[in-house]
Amino acid sequence: MNMQKLPILLGFNLVLAVADVILLSEGILSLDNTVKMIIIIASIIIFIIGNYFILLLAYKKPTLKDKNNADYEDFEEAFKGWKGMNTPYNLQIDQALKQLERFNTRKEKLKALSEDSTFDSAIDEVQQNMFSNFNRIINRLLIFDKNDRNDINRNGHYISKLIATNEQYLDVFRKFIDEISMIGDVSDGSSTLSLQTITESLREIRTNGEIDAFDDINE
Repeated sequence: MNMQKLPILLGFNLVLAVADVILLSEGILSLDNTVKMIIIIASIIIFIIGNYFILLLAYKKPTLKDKNNADYEDFEEAFKGWKGMNTPYNLQIDQALKQLERFNTRKEKLKALSEDSTFDSAIDEVQQNMFSNFNRIINRLLIFDKNDRNDINRNGHYISKLIATNEQYLDVFRKFIDEISMIGDVSDGSSTLSLQTITESLREIRTNGEIDAFDDINE
């Protein structure tokens, strides 16, 4: 169950209970028995329907609305949703959230170094690689078997490798920002050379660390 939905469930039932007390209390409102009976029946119906939909959402596994166009907020919402679920991967989910936040922070730092879109391609390159891995992590969270210890370990190992690869992307991104900050004029040839360097570095990491879809099947 997604524990983040628990306050919503409690709040809904508390509001419903308070409303019933106010409407049915003899000392507050004077309602005839027919109206009171209608209120009681309506309250029961609202209680059943409301709790049903809240619990339905609480047990629904968080997914991305559009995997191909998911942005920072989409991944943040999905990972925070998974933190409330009963999974053995809370540590990895926390790491993914922190990586997401660090990427966004560094993206803003890089944008601050230029008033135009000079480094948009570098940002897009890092984002594409990291978001691809975030997608894979969510896919594994959707399919792991909580009753199979081997499956839990196998998927955990796979997710950890994706987290480690993202750390390499973030490290290259940080070094790139440091290098750009030392350039006197970000519009000169040095920035173009630095951009080529980050692109090559990211592709090297992706090539050397690419995780095949079936490489963990026998682990």
